[in-house]
Amino acid sequence: MRVRRVRKLLGQRLRALRKQRGWSQEKLGDQSSLSGKFIGEVERGEKSISVDSLYRVALALEIPLRELTDVRQDKEPTPSDEVEKVFALLARRRKPEEIRRAYEVLRAIFGGERVR
Repeated sequence: MRVRRVRKLLGQRLRALRKQRGWSQEKLGDQSSLSGKFIGEVERGEKSISVDSLYRVALALEIPLRELTDVRQDKEPTPSDEVEKVFALLARRRKPEEIRRAYEVLRAIFGGERVR
């Protein structure tokens, strides 16, 4: 995977997670000790972000670092914003019963077999 593609995917994921929380780029910057301008540049894939800064962003968003950085090729290359919002909502620390309830609701809406 090309570096520019990785930066773009990471930026898309970061933007979706930030928007899901209703945060501005400035607020995420403040929460992670970075500038809002830099957050915007990362979201647009214009700038690279260090591991240290990624970690601070993940802490601010209250998600595991791997959830922010997983850009494997076997994943959907450009997930829709709505799918990213659902993922971001579930990626927060949740009680097992909350995850189970969310799964049951989605299964009821979309159908399909039960997954264990």
